[in-house]
Amino acid sequence: MLSFRQKIFLSYIAVFFLFIALLFPFATRTVNDIVAKSMVERADELIDVLRGSPDDFTLVSILKQSKHKVFFRVGVYNEDRKILYDSHTKRKLGPKFSQDYVVDHPEVNEAYETGLGKYEDYSDVSEQKMYYLAKAFTFHDKTYVLRVAVPYQYILDFTQNFEIGFLGLATAVLLLFTFMTWFIINHLTNPIQQIITAVRPYQEGEQTTIPRIHITSTNPNDDFGRLANTMNSLSEKIQEHIDTLTYERNEKLSVLESLIEGVMSFDADAKAIYANSAALEFLDVNRDKMTGSTMVVTQMPQCHELVKECILKQEIITDSIILKLKGSKVYFDVVAAPKAAGTGAVLVIQDQSSHHRILEMRRDFIANASHELKTPITIIRGFAETLHDNPDLAEDITVEVTGKIVRNCERMTSLIKDLLTLADIEHLSESRLVSCDLTHVIEDCLSMLNDAHPTAIVSFHKDKNETYNIIADPKLLELALINLMENAAKYSTTPAKIDVTLRHCGETIEIDVADQGIGISEEDLPNVFQRFYTVNRAHSQKMGGAGLGLSLVETIIEKHLGKISVKSKEGVGTTFTVELPVNMKVDE
Repeated sequence: MLSFRQKIFLSYIAVFFLFIALLFPFATRTVNDIVAKSMVERADELIDVLRGSPDDFTLVSILKQSKHKVFFRVGVYNEDRKILYDSHTKRKLGPKFSQDYVVDHPEVNEAYETGLGKYEDYSDVSEQKMYYLAKAFTFHDKTYVLRVAVPYQYILDFTQNFEIGFLGLATAVLLLFTFMTWFIINHLTNPIQQIITAVRPYQEGEQTTIPRIHITSTNPNDDFGRLANTMNSLSEKIQEHIDTLTYERNEKLSVLESLIEGVMSFDADAKAIYANSAALEFLDVNRDKMTGSTMVVTQMPQCHELVKECILKQEIITDSIILKLKGSKVYFDVVAAPKAAGTGAVLVIQDQSSHHRILEMRRDFIANASHELKTPITIIRGFAETLHDNPDLAEDITVEVTGKIVRNCERMTSLIKDLLTLADIEHLSESRLVSCDLTHVIEDCLSMLNDAHPTAIVSFHKDKNETYNIIADPKLLELALINLMENAAKYSTTPAKIDVTLRHCGETIEIDVADQGIGISEEDLPNVFQRFYTVNRAHSQKMGGAGLGLSLVETIIEKHLGKISVKSKEGVGTTFTVELPVNMKVDE
């Protein structure tokens, strides 16, 4: 696209060539008019002299004496159109010249009729092309015609010289005018060019903000200066609006991105135009592939039908969806709400899996707790009925039966104690947190382990130059660690070999409880922290376990903002690793 300056330059070139094209016919006509006017003026001068003649003879004599006043040839004709005198004809014919000769020249005939005649023709007398002019005048109340002529070559030479001179002068004037115009336009348009140059980076996307316009080649108070100031003012206001809109957009996006609910926006054709991170995670879709998608190819094709129905009916529609994602069942509540003016719909996806999981955990917990309590109660009742129905049992049988009753009562007591402990640590308050030395906590656990399992071989490893102080509830930590140590002893062949390691790891302290026992299978390993889950149920019941120990340990560690992990291999042993933060604060 041509710039304004280029258009001006090309316009001047076009005007110049048009001027040249029109110059030559104009110059020719102008020269002919000049020659004709000059010849008329000279003819009038000569006619004024001839009018004072008393007769034709004197007229001819005067004409012979004045012929030098014309360019080349002169002649005069009387009222009968007879030639009285012709400078060239008489000179060329000599004695053969006669005044009785009647002429029939076009210019002479025209002069008799209109008073003035012009004609161009080849002259046999002059042997060249001539330009003739005839002028009628009154002589003694009679009409005479004065005829003058010049060689046509004179006119051609004069025309050529005139054209060259006129063309040169006109070209010089045009070039000067072009240069002056170009300079003026360049001076006037330079501020506009500066404005365009200043704004172009923003227009082409090289800058994110509208740059300020600085005009250096003009007075800041003239029109262009005021224009630049006005554009700067508008740019600042526009930039303020852009910044405000960008800030509000980012705030809204931040809010949407921070929601745990999935939020999606659709246009009137039910095509997705936005999805927050939660929605993308629920749908297991990449953000780039989501834009413009109709959701048919995603994990939730039902959502597409829900959105289309919402847009069609212009009313809020809800539904519940159950999916299996990454091997586990996921529950979603979906709400589709229409946007204003029929421009689309908004879809909200709520993950209700945790709610359903809590309900399932409650059901499982009640079922498992009932089962765990039912078993010892059934055993106690059975043995109690045996004692009631057989009062004469042998003493050794009675001792055995009452022993089993006592053990099952102890098992129920332990189960109830663990349940109460789980309920208690759900409400761990900051008032129970004190500074404690993990070394002393572990040593107390090792002492209790030695009393319960005197054959166990326990090794305690730590750096003697380090201190291991943390903010915690020492009684709960002791309960968690003794559970891990007792499990290591219970699930190992006698004598149990247990290694306890205490070490600093940056902002955390790690505790390893490792054994060389029977180990845990790879299949059972992900479930060992679930409540009432036992790897070997027969062995657990023999040991009096109900499957709450590791769940209790995990809950205690999590309440201290820590983490617990396990590594195990069947027939080799198991290692539990506890990570506790050095500085911790728990809200009530």
